[in-house]
Amino acid sequence: MAIQELTADEIRALVGSRLEPTGIQVPPAGLQPYYDWLIQSLGLLSQASAGDYRVAPDDASATTVRVAPGRASIGGIALSYAGGTFDLAIYNNDTALIALEDNAASPAITLSTSAAGWPVATHIKLAETTLSAGQITSVLDRRFETMLSA
Repeated sequence: MAIQELTADEIRALVGSRLEPTGIQVPPAGLQPYYDWLIQSLGLLSQASAGDYRVAPDDASATTVRVAPGRASIGGIALSYAGGTFDLAIYNNDTALIALEDNAASPAITLSTSAAGWPVATHIKLAETTLSAGQITSVLDRRFETMLSA
């Protein structure tokens, strides 16, 4: 199937909205300065291209992360996750472990503390997110580590 370009009317209808999954805002014609919009758009594109299940701070609050949508295989079962946001405020002054777990062939994000450790069930590590003084201080990407089996 060929990719179809947007018509002028479709473009005008999108002005002011944000495009999924990148979050790039469609600017009105004549926006000045274009430089700010361009740099913001390039930043969003680079984040979106970071791949499936990327965990990053979200602007909803200082303790919220967004897990990007993605597809993975756990135990030979292909899973698709639509993405979502998670408020990690209860993990303040601790490290939250974020994993994708197969719950009856349906993907779910599992949150736990570093004291509790990673899930026992088959899962894919996504990130370790450290919070201090009511805000996220670091996100360590763990997506490329080995999947564990129960």
